[in-house]
Amino acid sequence: MEGSATKVPELNDCDAAQIRKTSSSIVSRMYVEGYDTSKSGYDLVTSMKEHFASCGDVLHVYIPGYSQGTTLNRFALMYLRGEGAEEKAMILDGICMGGHKLVVEPYPFHATHLDHKFAPTRDADNKKVHTMSVDGFDTSLPLEHAKSMLYQELTKCGGDGSVERVTLCEKEEGKGVLCSSAVVHVRGIDAVERLLRLCGCDRKGLEDIKVYRVAPPQRVIRIHFDPKRFPPSSRTRVRHEDPGLPKPPCLSELHPPACKGRVFNTQTRASSSRYAPEDPTLPEPWKGLVDNSTGYGYFWNTDTNVTQWKRPS
Repeated sequence: MEGSATKVPELNDCDAAQIRKTSSSIVSRMYVEGYDTSKSGYDLVTSMKEHFASCGDVLHVYIPGYSQGTTLNRFALMYLRGEGAEEKAMILDGICMGGHKLVVEPYPFHATHLDHKFAPTRDADNKKVHTMSVDGFDTSLPLEHAKSMLYQELTKCGGDGSVERVTLCEKEEGKGVLCSSAVVHVRGIDAVERLLRLCGCDRKGLEDIKVYRVAPPQRVIRIHFDPKRFPPSSRTRVRHEDPGLPKPPCLSELHPPACKGRVFNTQTRASSSRYAPEDPTLPEPWKGLVDNSTGYGYFWNTDTNVTQWKRPS
């Protein structure tokens, strides 16, 4: 039946005891159209976060059928968390964003009257993997136990097969204190919508877990390569892997967390790094490295052995 593909499934085992909603934790789903469709997905999400910042936390902007390099759909769904977020967003109905007048209206999770608009792309969108950031768990838990519990609870709420991987690390290796956020790869917009509504659970150590961010589409950076600046004799062969390189910094230091295209399964893999392509603009003694397990780039000071996500100036 047309439109049935867009109905948000029931919350599985995430029952009322697990969805403890308060006025400040409720997530509202809003229908938005009228924006500039010539933008990239990244730029649209950035603009909407700025435009609706006064309404609450913009957790996610779902652009039906969008993938990098394609034209934006003329409508999207926005997910807001905060007290009175829906009412505040409605005040911006008819207000221009970048010279374009927006149409903003509530579209509650139980509503179906706009499902026909999302039906053509829903099946494909349920195959795409999204990167979420989750916090609110007990950071004193043992690392592997915390990862296992998060995986189980998020899968129970999102649905079987929805969680691809949970990445979590310690603030300092061997200190027994976890980073305050975990990075979770989730398959399908249906699962994303279920997890966005999660606000704590009854499992000890996870009482306050929630999703606080879904990564936007990857930013497109166009770089002009001038072969005259890099003659063949100066080009350096990039090594695939070097076990002697320092580990990347803790993922929680990424604010907002990085999101880059590679997706991995849930199997645990040893951390390893490789050299990034040589960048002559990096100041000495910094080197660019890439974490093979996530695909994230980071920087290494070869004198002090310090690593960081932020590009050194």
